[in-house]
Amino acid sequence: MVAIGFDIGTSSLKTLVLSEDQTVIFEKSYSYTFDEPEEGYREIDPSIWFDAVIKGFKEAIECIGKEEEIVVGVTGQMHTTVFLDQGGIPVCPAIMWNDLRTVDEVPPLKEELSRYEETKYISRILSPGSPAINTLWLKKNNPDLFCRVCHIMTPYDYIVHCLTGAYGLDYCDASTSSLYDIQTKKWSKIMMDKCGVSEDVLGTVYPSCHVIGEILPEICNQLGLEIKPKVIVGTGDNPANAVSLDLMEHKAPVISLGTSGVILIAKEDGDFEGKGKNVLFSALGDSVVNIVQGTVRSAGGAQKWWVEKGVLTKDFSVDQDSIQTQDLGNNGVLFFPHITGDKLIYSDLDIRGAFIGLSANTERKDMTQAVLEGVGYALREVMENMGLKVWPQSVQINGGGTKSDLWMRILSSILNVRLDVVSKKASPCYGVCLLALQSQIPVKPVKEEVQETYEPECELVKKYNEGYRKYKKVYNALKSIA
Repeated sequence: MVAIGFDIGTSSLKTLVLSEDQTVIFEKSYSYTFDEPEEGYREIDPSIWFDAVIKGFKEAIECIGKEEEIVVGVTGQMHTTVFLDQGGIPVCPAIMWNDLRTVDEVPPLKEELSRYEETKYISRILSPGSPAINTLWLKKNNPDLFCRVCHIMTPYDYIVHCLTGAYGLDYCDASTSSLYDIQTKKWSKIMMDKCGVSEDVLGTVYPSCHVIGEILPEICNQLGLEIKPKVIVGTGDNPANAVSLDLMEHKAPVISLGTSGVILIAKEDGDFEGKGKNVLFSALGDSVVNIVQGTVRSAGGAQKWWVEKGVLTKDFSVDQDSIQTQDLGNNGVLFFPHITGDKLIYSDLDIRGAFIGLSANTERKDMTQAVLEGVGYALREVMENMGLKVWPQSVQINGGGTKSDLWMRILSSILNVRLDVVSKKASPCYGVCLLALQSQIPVKPVKEEVQETYEPECELVKKYNEGYRKYKKVYNALKSIA
C-alpha cells in the first residue's frame, strides 16, 4: 500500500508518494499562477488545481505502477473559498486567502460580531480572504451568482469532491472559516443568518482520516487504474505540517520559516487563551486537538524583499559572511518587518515596515542583519502572545529560512530556546500522506531527523532582550506619524 498526497499551494501543486514504511517514492511540484484582475483582487479558476492534480496523479502512477493499492490524501491552503452550484461546478473564480477586496468590510463586521457571546471569538479572527467575509462579499456584489451557490469549500475539499463526487470538510476547515463556533463544535447560527447560508451549504464535518469515498470510475479509467483508490477527507496545510512533525505528541512549538513565519502550538481542546488562530484537528475522531497558529505575514518574505528589491540580487546569503560575532546584538539599526501589515498582534493590515536608526556610518550589512533580527523579534512577539503556560526549552523549525546559519543563531538567542532544525521531509504533503495511511493501518510518524541544533548564547540573549524592548515601541511610534 502507498499513499499519494496532494498539496494545493498558492502557486504550485506538490505531489508526494509515501510507502507504508514512510519512504518517499515520488515527489514533484507543478506551478500555476492566480489572477489579479483588479487592485487587491486575487483569484483563480479552480479547474487549474484539478488539472495539476491529474497530471501529478498520472506521473505518480507511472512511478509506482497501476497494481499498487493506493489511498489518497489532499491538503492545501486554508481560507481560499470555492463556491459550487448544485452540480458541483464553480459559479465563479475561487477567492484566494490573500485577497484584499473585503478589507474595508471587515472592521464594521468585527465590531458587530463582538457584541454577541457566540461570535466574540469569530470577531477576533475574521479577516480579509476568510470564507465568511468572501461569502458576504459574493452575496452583496453578485447576488445572481450567490443564489446558485449550494456548496462552499476550500481548495482541498474541492479536489476531494472532484476525485470522489462527495462533499465534506474537516475540523480545520470549519474552525478557520469564521462560520463555526469552536466551543460548541457547531455552525454558528448568527453567522449562517448573516451570510444567508445553511448547514447543507457548509457541509458535514468529519475527522481528517475519514474515508469519504473512492476515486470516480471515469477518473480511474483516465488513469488506467483497475483498483479504485480510497480518498480521505484531509486537512489544511498547517495541521498537515504539524502531523508530519508529530506536534501532537511532543507538544513543543514548531516554526515554519517561509514567506510567512508560522508558529504552531498544540493545546488541549477548549484551551483558547491567548492570540492566534485556533485550528481544530482530529485524525480519527476520538479526540480533538487545538493547534494554535500564530503568523508573521512577512518573515522570509521580508528578507526576500530586502535581498531582491533592496540589494538587487538573488543571493539570499548576501552580506551574511560579513556579519561577525561581535556585530550580533550591537546593531544600531532596527527593522520593523511588517511590510504587508499584520493581522495577529496589531490587527492592522495598513501598517508597514521601517528601518530605524540609520546613520552616516550604516553599512548595507547592518541593514541585512537588522532584517534577520527584526523577523526574530516579530516571531518572539507572536509566541509571547499565544497563551503558552510555560516558555519552551526547545522549538523545532523548518522552512527555507533555516538554510541561514546566521539567522538560526540570531533567532535562537532572541527566543532564548534551543532550535532544532529538522529535515526537509517534514511538509504538509508528507503529513497528509501519513493521515491517508493512518486511515488504513496503524501509523506513527518516524521521528524527524534533526539536521542542526542551535543553543541560545547567554550574552546575546541579554543584548537581544534590550533590542526587543525597543522593538515593541516601534508600532505605536509608526502609527503616530502614519
